[in-house]
Amino acid sequence: MFKPARMKKVKLLLPVEQEDRFLKEVSKLGILQVTAVERRPSNFSTDINVIIEKNNLLNLVKRCDAILNKLPKEGIITQLIGKSSRIECSDEEEAEIYANAQSILNNAEDKLNKLEKLRMLKLSTRKQISLKISSLLKENFIVLKRINKTDYLVILEGWIKKSDANKLIVIIPESVRKECLVLLEDSTDLKNILKVKIATLIQNYSIIDEILRSYGIASLSEEEEKVEAKKVEDIEEIIDVDLLKQQVTLLRRVLLRKIEILKAKENIVRTSFSIYIEGWIREKDLEKLVSMLKKGYTYELSVNDPEKWEEPPVALENPPIIRSFEIITSMFGVPGYRQLDPTPFLSVTYMMFFGLMFADVFDGILLLIFSLLLYRGLGSRSHNGKMLSELLIMISISSIIFGFLTGEFMGGVVKLPVLWFNGFEDPMYFLQIAILLGVVQLTLGLAIGFLNELMAKRLRNALEKLAWLMLLYGSIIVLLNYLQYLSGDFYLYFGSATAVSGLILLMIANLRNLIEVTRLVSNIVSYTRIVAINISHVGISRAFTLLASPMIYAGGFFGILTGGIILLITHAFIVFIESFIAFAHSLRLHFVEFFSKFFEPMGNVFKPLSLSW
Repeated sequence: MFKPARMKKVKLLLPVEQEDRFLKEVSKLGILQVTAVERRPSNFSTDINVIIEKNNLLNLVKRCDAILNKLPKEGIITQLIGKSSRIECSDEEEAEIYANAQSILNNAEDKLNKLEKLRMLKLSTRKQISLKISSLLKENFIVLKRINKTDYLVILEGWIKKSDANKLIVIIPESVRKECLVLLEDSTDLKNILKVKIATLIQNYSIIDEILRSYGIASLSEEEEKVEAKKVEDIEEIIDVDLLKQQVTLLRRVLLRKIEILKAKENIVRTSFSIYIEGWIREKDLEKLVSMLKKGYTYELSVNDPEKWEEPPVALENPPIIRSFEIITSMFGVPGYRQLDPTPFLSVTYMMFFGLMFADVFDGILLLIFSLLLYRGLGSRSHNGKMLSELLIMISISSIIFGFLTGEFMGGVVKLPVLWFNGFEDPMYFLQIAILLGVVQLTLGLAIGFLNELMAKRLRNALEKLAWLMLLYGSIIVLLNYLQYLSGDFYLYFGSATAVSGLILLMIANLRNLIEVTRLVSNIVSYTRIVAINISHVGISRAFTLLASPMIYAGGFFGILTGGIILLITHAFIVFIESFIAFAHSLRLHFVEFFSKFFEPMGNVFKPLSLSW
């Protein structure tokens, strides 16, 4: 858990006719990363046709992307919380799709061209109609589109110039004006022209009609409005956009799976009769590979430990409950194969920092609901989306726990007992807790750095990490003695000697470390941001609570409803803004203060050949 998975170097010789079967079966297991052959055996060479085929498939993928970019896209809300309708297919269906790739793309591009032509014609139609309306209004007061009659009412719909809007009201006789309803709204396609609707009683229609005709009426019937649209219908065919998108997306996935196989084949050297493969496999998966090869393969297998000069790919292995925090580690980089994995330590401190900054039961519940929706939507669409949503679930639970510990619920709407402390009410105690957490995390970072340097046998660097620990804790002992938390000359002398010894060692290792001493102080002070962000969060929550409380406590259904809506909207805003701030500052504390003490992102991610859908 605290170190990357142990890797083994694999060298495999197979008959050439078993190549496709082997790659297909090992990809289903997802256990082997095929790498370039370091020392090519004599008479073995790469197949140039593999590279040509891969480039051809990449061009087909580009055509798929071009088609998908022109099709309507899902809204951002749907992408975040809408469940993905991911489609899988059997090997036979995949082979059929691959064989018909060109025809599928040609058909899709043909339909897309017709769809684009249809859109252009519709746009042209609307433009022609707009020009006709503008032309008619130059000689007439109003252009009527539709007259709807019932037994009691008549409704006239049409267009009028914006400059004639007031005139329309004036010309309606006072005898029927009170029985008329006139609605005016801007026209999206026409400048300085308004859409108009006139509703009146059926007995007033003749009067209205006579008045409008005296000023000039033109008619644009629905049939006339759709004359150009009928031309569109002549070339339009029924195009199921969703089906088209589904077909192209599925083809794209099939092509990408084939490309992954071809990338593996690029690294394989061959003769007319044999293929030679080199790669990396996790030690725990070696038995799966051997078991698979024993089922009908003719093979020669060599398995070796990594050489000291080799840097194997890194596969982090963590329990499911903290695996989602690997996404934070990977944001900074991948640890080296022989380094400690910071994810287990990170999972504890990150949840603690975020929970302290965003401590509120209600806000934590809102964030948890959003995280669960995100898990259902984005989590079903990609591996990283799943890890991110799982991370948000974990930190929202932390927010709820620290909300109970600090007695915060919706800015004080519900009074909870304070189980530990309330940072808003007792900021000085909170400040001590933040500084203590900073010292603990910096100690952990320097200790991990010390162990990493020892494992890499860089004793000079290990001594430097130890010197930083001596300086840190020697200074803390002196400070505590000065503040009379530790009494007696022993602590003063011991702390001073430890701090001075650490400083001397740092100067021996590198004189520039004198400048870095001030950085250590700033690192510790940086953890006070936990207090500042918590107080800001609680203060804003309580301010909104004060705004809504008079309505809620005034009683009555309307007051409770209005106050509740205000609280819900404002806390949704708080969750959106404050959770992002807490998330970003928690990242900052780990990337700048913690990781800088030991983390060297020098590893390469283990990428086994895998064709999962």
